[in-house]
Amino acid sequence: MGMGELMGTVRRSRFLADLSPYDRDPWRTAFAVPIGVLAAAVGALLGGIAATLIAMLVVSGLDGAPAAGDLFSVFSASPTAFPTARQSLFLLTVLAGVNLGAAVGFVFAAGAIHHRKITDYINAGQAFRWRLLLGGLVLVGVVMTAVVAGAALSGEAMDPPIGRMAPNLAGQAIYAALAAALLVLAAAAEEILFRGWLLKQSAAYIHNPVALMVLNGLLFAAIHLDPNIDAFLVRAAMGAGLTWMALRLGGIELGIGAHAANNAVIVLLIRPMTSHPDAPHEFRAGLIGSALVILAGFIGVAELSLRWPALRRWTGASAAAAA
Repeated sequence: MGMGELMGTVRRSRFLADLSPYDRDPWRTAFAVPIGVLAAAVGALLGGIAATLIAMLVVSGLDGAPAAGDLFSVFSASPTAFPTARQSLFLLTVLAGVNLGAAVGFVFAAGAIHHRKITDYINAGQAFRWRLLLGGLVLVGVVMTAVVAGAALSGEAMDPPIGRMAPNLAGQAIYAALAAALLVLAAAAEEILFRGWLLKQSAAYIHNPVALMVLNGLLFAAIHLDPNIDAFLVRAAMGAGLTWMALRLGGIELGIGAHAANNAVIVLLIRPMTSHPDAPHEFRAGLIGSALVILAGFIGVAELSLRWPALRRWTGASAAAAA
């Protein structure tokens, strides 16, 4: 398949085949954004409260109220302090609750203005493709773990956070499984907002796939409020790659898995989850190359999922992305 044919196929993605006059109405779009933001704020508050209460009830049931109260010390800890396994999972639980609440609130309210159900922003009217999510989780997880292992073997100093989370392999495996599950929920929230609502809504006005990737990537990076330009570029590249996945696969399932795997490798092998934002640092030009590698890698995972017959059959991905 030549580049021109490939781009034509992406332009006719099944995910965008159901765009309607409601989606192309600029007044509805302008009205949907503030209404969605208001609903997102309410959803984030409710989701955060619910997640906090669930975490406290679980921990207090296991070890009593003092242990549950200790979870909150992670918010006042020094940026250099290493969180315990419970504190890390508590942060991930709250993050998942806030992200899901905000995303569901926004997409539900904004989608209603365009006469859409929230499920319209997941895929092209199919049942949720769980195997596709798992495929993204495994493929990206394996590749990123190999990259981290290669860096360690080349002499780069590494102190994987998972090694501090439990004294034995069984405890570390339980922590990793719980962290990965919570990160899937957090990733699903961001995907349904950016590669769901935003992608479908922007495609109502923009028909060039590259322009959609650039716009989605820039807005995805901007929402994270990272003060560092190099990190901004890395996130923008990731958002662009995830946009390609949604267009090629006709939905966000593969992107959810890939997004969660990226975050899981960072939290388990590179740096722990903390409540503090990244500190400003000098521009690191080397991250421009990392951004390009990430973009190419995510596009490669999407193409592999479609073009490798055995993987395509197992995940349920369709060989044809066009409507």
